[in-house]
Amino acid sequence: MEKRGISKLDLKRRNRMQILRVIRESGPISRVDVASALEITRAAVTIITNEMIEEGVLVEIGEAPVNTEKLQKGRRKILIDINVNSRFALGATVDEKEVSVGLTNLNSEILDKSSMVIDERTTSKDIINYIIKTSNEMIDNSCLTRDKILGLGVGVVPSMWGKLKIFYKDGVLDFSNFIDKLKSGLDYDIHCGNAIGLMALANNDFRVQNGYQTNQAFICYGNQINLAIVNKNELSSDYISYTSTIEKYIVVPDGKQYEGYPNGSVKAELSRTAMLNAFYDIYSKERTPVLYELTEGDKSRINMDNVFMALMRGEEAVKSLVDSIIAKYAILVNNLSISHFAKKIVLHNFKLNEKQFDYVKREMIHLISEEIADRVVLSKLDGKNNFLGGCALIIQNNFYVRGGMQ
Repeated sequence: MEKRGISKLDLKRRNRMQILRVIRESGPISRVDVASALEITRAAVTIITNEMIEEGVLVEIGEAPVNTEKLQKGRRKILIDINVNSRFALGATVDEKEVSVGLTNLNSEILDKSSMVIDERTTSKDIINYIIKTSNEMIDNSCLTRDKILGLGVGVVPSMWGKLKIFYKDGVLDFSNFIDKLKSGLDYDIHCGNAIGLMALANNDFRVQNGYQTNQAFICYGNQINLAIVNKNELSSDYISYTSTIEKYIVVPDGKQYEGYPNGSVKAELSRTAMLNAFYDIYSKERTPVLYELTEGDKSRINMDNVFMALMRGEEAVKSLVDSIIAKYAILVNNLSISHFAKKIVLHNFKLNEKQFDYVKREMIHLISEEIADRVVLSKLDGKNNFLGGCALIIQNNFYVRGGMQ
């Protein structure tokens, strides 16, 4: 009879992976506290972490601060942390308007970055060639040896899957054709995924707060509205591929219609097209004279900045419409907070400046509790840093999952 079980190598990798997870979430941390968190012996933790220090994966950063309320007898604890410059990650993200490529360390600190604008004339070959060319240039310019590079992580937003020949196969996204084309010019391990979830991971704070991990709902605005959920520092499996299901959420009972969606859905009420049409409906020299002046009578020039400028100058019709849109988002935020226990609602690609965001938050507080409204934050990624999602993927798969082993 064939005997099956976990190999010594797999066991070693798993132990290292668990140690890295604890340090990532709680570090800098002592070996004693790692042993306590994992419920394994201190001796075992010492052996494993010493080996990881010799390899350069971990680093000792000195003694723990003195707790004046509870003085410790004997030697003070020595803290260890992840050596964020032991490995480096290439990342790329393809969204509706641009390709961004970058190089980071394990802490997502950016060493290099570049981007290319996409329009209707841009081909899939153009996109692939740009990722290959830019990745190779960044490695050549970084003076890093090949063994220091984890690989390339690539995120692609759902609206670009068709252009890059990415389709579902047996219910799973199949990136194999896309990866094969990238490998024709790159000699690195390549992992791909839905960019929405990867950007959510890049936005996630993995540290435990007051003993808890913070669940996060990540809303990405674009031609398609997408949602990813990070639950206990892991992407929710329900949202790894099917991130556009948020468009079927109802924000106005029996509201506007859109074929294939419930009445009053996010798709019908809050999509880019729906909101522009709402502004077109009120736009005129008589009804919205300030907005009309700001856009020089050209409704195609309606954008977030012009809308808020008209609002701040007292354009009542514009203010009424903006407030109604915020009210719909408030319903969405409230439902996400409750249904997913989300302590943070991240808005990505909404292109709000600080003053505009403050206005949105103030209006939400009037509609939902201040405690829930305060959960809403802007994404820390801007368009040219979207590649951090790809970096997050390759760091997760080729560093943490492997326990820092090559």
